[in-house]
Amino acid sequence: MKADAANAGDTGIVAGDTEIVAETVRPRKRSLLLAGGGVKVAFQAGVLQVWLDEAGLRFDHADGASGGTFNLAMLCQGMSGTEIADAWRRTSPASGVSPNWRQFTRPGYLQSLFTLDAYRRTVFPGWGLDFDRVRSSALEATFNVYNVTRQRLQVLPPKRMSEDFLAACVSLPMWFPPMRIDGETYMDPVYVTDANVEEAIDRGADEIWVIWTVSERGEWHRGFTAAYFQIIEAAANGAFRRIQDRIERNNADIAAGGAGEFGRRIEVNVLAAEVPLHYLVGFGADRLHEAVNRGVLAARAWCAERKIPLAEPAPWPAPADPLSLRFTERLSGTVAPSAADGGALSAPGGAPLSLGLDVSVDDLDRFLTDPEHTASVSGRLSSTAFGGDRPLTGGTLQMLVDDDGDPARKEIRYLLYFTDERQAPLTLIGSRRLTSGDPLRIWDETTVLRARVVRGHRTPADAGDVREPDGVVAEAVLRLGPLALLRQLAGLRISGSPPVARAAGLARLGAMVFGKLWDVYARPVLTWGPV
Repeated sequence: MKADAANAGDTGIVAGDTEIVAETVRPRKRSLLLAGGGVKVAFQAGVLQVWLDEAGLRFDHADGASGGTFNLAMLCQGMSGTEIADAWRRTSPASGVSPNWRQFTRPGYLQSLFTLDAYRRTVFPGWGLDFDRVRSSALEATFNVYNVTRQRLQVLPPKRMSEDFLAACVSLPMWFPPMRIDGETYMDPVYVTDANVEEAIDRGADEIWVIWTVSERGEWHRGFTAAYFQIIEAAANGAFRRIQDRIERNNADIAAGGAGEFGRRIEVNVLAAEVPLHYLVGFGADRLHEAVNRGVLAARAWCAERKIPLAEPAPWPAPADPLSLRFTERLSGTVAPSAADGGALSAPGGAPLSLGLDVSVDDLDRFLTDPEHTASVSGRLSSTAFGGDRPLTGGTLQMLVDDDGDPARKEIRYLLYFTDERQAPLTLIGSRRLTSGDPLRIWDETTVLRARVVRGHRTPADAGDVREPDGVVAEAVLRLGPLALLRQLAGLRISGSPPVARAAGLARLGAMVFGKLWDVYARPVLTWGPV
C-alpha cells in the first residue's frame, strides 16, 4: 500500500524579509488500524472492500491487534479488500471450533476451553494464508502481541510473523492457550491495546483510520461469559478513549500556537459499529457473512457522508443454482382517516382493512446474508375506504432488520403500492416493531402491524421516516392471527435442487429468524444470537 497522490510531498517557496527560502513539506502519512473484536472483524473485512477497492484509499502503514491481525496478515500477503471480504464470506464459524478436551478433566486448572488447532487446519488454509508471502511483504505493518514472559506489549513486523505468532496474537486467556515461542510465552494483547494508536503516531502518522467493532453499548449482563467480554470492552474502550483524549489535547494545543504532545496535528477517522455477532460464541455462517455485508453497507454510507467518491460496486454474484422462497401472509384490522386526511378517505369513520400478501425471494442466499433482508411482495388490499378490493402494483417486505440502526431492536417493514377507486397512487408504509426486549411481549410485537397510507408511490429512499411520513391519508392497525400464522408456516415453500439443499435452506431460514428474535429477547443469556 502507498500514499495517495494527494498525500505526496511538494516544495513551497516562502518569502522572507530579505530572501526567498525553499521549504520541503513533509508528505502526510496515513495509518490504517485494524482493531480487534473477535470474529466481529468480519465486519472489518467488509469495510476494507470499500475503503481499499471502491474508494481506492491507500495507506502508508497498517497495524493489527487481536482479531484484526487476521485481516492484516491477508493484507500483507497482497490480498485486495474484496478478496479479504470474500475469505470471510467463505468461512464457517463452526469450522474453527476445537474444544480443548484434555483440559476438561481438570476444570479448576484447565489451560483453556478451546484451542486454535481447527483454525490452523481449516480456516487459515481456507483464507489462503501463506506466511512466506507475509514475511516478504513490503508493507510497513505492525502486529501486536503481549509477551507474558517480559510483561510488555511487543510489536512485530511482517518479517517476524509465523503461524505460531498469528495464533499468539489472538490467544485470548481462558478461551485459547497461550503460545510458547522460543522459550517465551505470548497471548492476545487486548488488555493492553486493541488498536495501537501510539505505534501509528510513533511512525509519523498524520491521519489515523480506525475500524472499531468493540461494543460501546455500555451494558452489563450477568454470567461468566458476559462478564469476561464486558471486562474486555472496558479495557479496550478505555485505552482507546485515553489516546483519543491525548490527541484532542495535542490538536487543541497546536491550534492555540503550542507545540502539542506529538508535535503535529493528528487527524483521527473512526468507523465504529455495533456488530450483532458475538466475539467468539457463534456458529451461524449466514450471520458471519451478513456481518461482512454490514461492513460494506456501513463503509459506503460512511464514505458518502464524508464525500469520499466510490467506484461503481461490483454486482452481487449470481448463484449457479439459487434457492427461492415463497410464502403467503394474511393480516386484518382497521383503517381510519388521519387528522390531515382532508376528506380523501372514502370511509370517514374508519373501515375494516385486510391484506393478502404473496411474498417471494428469488435468491435465498442473498436474502439471508444481505442486512436489508428484502423480499418482493404482490397480492391484494381490501377495504371500502379505498374502493373495495385493490390489487397491489408492487411492494417490498424487509424481514427483521435493525430498528433505527440498533441491532438489538428489529422491524418487519412493509412498503406496498396500490391505487384507490379513482386510480390515485397510494403507498402503505408500516412495520411490526420488536423493541421491548421482554419475552412476554414477543407475540404482540411480532404480530401487530402499524401502518400509514400516504399519497403517491414512495421508494424506500424517499419514504422518509416510516413512523412519521408526510402526505398521510390514513392510519391502520393490522394483526397476524394464530391461524393465519399457522397457514403461513404450512404454506412456506423453498424451491430449487437438490432436495438436500432445500432442506438446508429451510434450516437456514429458521436459524435466521431464531437468531434475530434472540437479538431482541434473549440478550441477557448471550448478547447476540449464536446462529
